[in-house]
Amino acid sequence: MDNLIALSWLAYFLSSAFLVLASWKLLFRLPFTLRLGVFLSQLAILLIPADVNSTAIAPAFIVLVIDLLSHLPVNEVLAKIAPLVAALILVWPLALMLGWLRARQLSLAAQKAAVNTDVEAN
Repeated sequence: MDNLIALSWLAYFLSSAFLVLASWKLLFRLPFTLRLGVFLSQLAILLIPADVNSTAIAPAFIVLVIDLLSHLPVNEVLAKIAPLVAALILVWPLALMLGWLRARQLSLAAQKAAVNTDVEAN
């Protein structure tokens, strides 16, 4: 059983790597902040684990789908999926902050380049 779980995790990571690569190609034209937010959201969906039972864990998104299809009580589903929801909520402010820092860095570099060209011109 442990080999089956390890094999399923390996297959999940390989398929999710292809998903991230394919979507990254599609998202390339979006602004940096939006692209980073989507990428971090994908990573959260792919990497946040949840308990399937007392001995196994799986990605929380898959656990949510399985729990919804098996008609488990809502309080059990919410307890399992809470870390994923928290991660998805925290990802977007992080992406906004990183996007703001990158824009600030680019504007400072542009100002420095403009000052350097003015000094060289004189």
